[in-house]
Amino acid sequence: MAGRILNRRDLRKQADSVHQADTTVSAAPTPRASKTRAVAAPKAKKLRAKKAPPRMRARWGIFDGGMKQVAVFDYNQLGAAQEKLADLQARKKGIHIIQIVKEPMEEMPADAQIDG
Repeated sequence: MAGRILNRRDLRKQADSVHQADTTVSAAPTPRASKTRAVAAPKAKKLRAKKAPPRMRARWGIFDGGMKQVAVFDYNQLGAAQEKLADLQARKKGIHIIQIVKEPMEEMPADAQIDG
């Protein structure tokens, strides 16, 4: 059975003294260690142009109790959306609500001309 080491401080001092002796011996310059590499200049980071957020379109959406979209109307057709909401509430049981829905607009090609 192995005995317990009682004096750890003495063992630590011995290990430190051996380690210091090793570092003084290995601290002698070697021909390979004396050569230094040329430090490369840090590379400049390429900055990306920030992408513009997509244009959004506001529309009126009619939703049921489970927040499933039942119908959608353009923003200027609020009256038609309210009529549809009243019709759904009269015909069907359950809750129906109307709220604004924002959708991304389709991008027009640059060569397309707007008639006006």
